[in-house]
Amino acid sequence: MNRRPLGFIMYILLAALAGFALSTPSAANAAPLVTTDWMAKNLNAKGLVLIDVRTDNNYAVGHLPGAVSLPYGQWEPMNEDADCNLMPSPAKMTELLKTLGVNASSHVVIYDHGNTTSDTTKGTSAVWIMTAMGHKNVSYLNGGFTKWTFEGRIIDNVKPTPAPGNFVAKLDDSKVATLQEVKDSIKNKSAILLDVRNSDQHFGFKKRADVERFGHITGSLSWPADFMTHGGINRAPAYVLDKKDLKTMAKGVGLPTSWSKKENIIVYCNSSQFAGLGYFVLHDILGYKNVSVYDGSMLEFASDEDLPMTSFSWGFVTK
Repeated sequence: MNRRPLGFIMYILLAALAGFALSTPSAANAAPLVTTDWMAKNLNAKGLVLIDVRTDNNYAVGHLPGAVSLPYGQWEPMNEDADCNLMPSPAKMTELLKTLGVNASSHVVIYDHGNTTSDTTKGTSAVWIMTAMGHKNVSYLNGGFTKWTFEGRIIDNVKPTPAPGNFVAKLDDSKVATLQEVKDSIKNKSAILLDVRNSDQHFGFKKRADVERFGHITGSLSWPADFMTHGGINRAPAYVLDKKDLKTMAKGVGLPTSWSKKENIIVYCNSSQFAGLGYFVLHDILGYKNVSVYDGSMLEFASDEDLPMTSFSWGFVTK
């Protein structure tokens, strides 16, 4: 009887294990911004949790295979005490994310409708909130549901029932700016304030109906979130622009471009939704180290008549 050498048998076993590993990829340590091609290859990756932030109705009609649902309204609900949209408490986020099967070791990928800049801000703001809650491996699907379906990729309407996750949220204060920190930054010039609302609102020509005053926080720079995405152009899916163009714009609006990029930057908008996109672009794509979002944003700031705001003027440009 022929006998195979032990070394040959070990080689076959190792080859089989390697093949198994290739057939069940791990999504760990993926980039903060992932493409639909990457997503298609990693739908069944070990440890992946795919979160859809569209409405319940949109999710029920069809979603990416395996995705769970957490509509954006639950990420930034209206806070009656502060009269503005604020992220939930760590305890509430823990409860929500455990229900979705999120573990501390999970790779979380978040996607939105992907049709407008507003859609993009919902997905990227959810990424910011997850990061602020201490999760270490979160990505955003560029182009969202619209790009996925434009490419003819498979969707389904099966609602998964994941096992409860073990992730426990703990707020990272460095990612979230308070009203007091904004006041201090105005007084001491300890941070760059960046307004990502549209130009009409920054200049003070228009305002959102529920924001009390016209204009911007005195001294802040302007970089509209609309300029950070391809949303609304030629009916194409809304996706975050490439790094080269974003870097050029960052320089043009007056943000520092030194190699260290350690200056404090506080991003704000009306409710912090659009500011989440600003955070994602600055921190996760361009590599600025110290970026935070003013969670209360203009809904909170403009309600206090004693706080400084400027109309019919542009923000200062840093040197």
